[in-house]
Amino acid sequence: MTETTIELSQHVQASRELAWAAWTEQDRLARWWWRQVPGTTIRADARVGGAYRFENVDAGFGVTGEYLEVLPLERLVFSWRWIDGGSVGEAVDTVTVTFTEEADGTRVTIEHVTDAAGVADYELGWRDTVAHLEAALA
Repeated sequence: MTETTIELSQHVQASRELAWAAWTEQDRLARWWWRQVPGTTIRADARVGGAYRFENVDAGFGVTGEYLEVLPLERLVFSWRWIDGGSVGEAVDTVTVTFTEEADGTRVTIEHVTDAAGVADYELGWRDTVAHLEAALA
């Protein structure tokens, strides 16, 4: 497997506290993560060793993993395993999300270390998903 890192960054007009909550509180995650896919369930226990599972059983896909590092207001690191047709994949990626205060909001940066073969799909998926982030900040 050849690993590569996908990196994308988005400025949000919200405090780090609100941006952090959007990524770590289950009810706020449900406001934006795959919100365009009705029926998606969001479960998240954002603490080191805690698990998350975002899944749409009807659509047959999702993602699951474990929180590896939780540094409040600064950084989240979690494992990432794709769910396809109800089965959890064997490949384990790592995602790091950092929160940087800016004059008029917060810069949220995502780094996803994955197999180079999946880069195009993950880049598209991340851009589409993160485009809904502002909804959780209202």
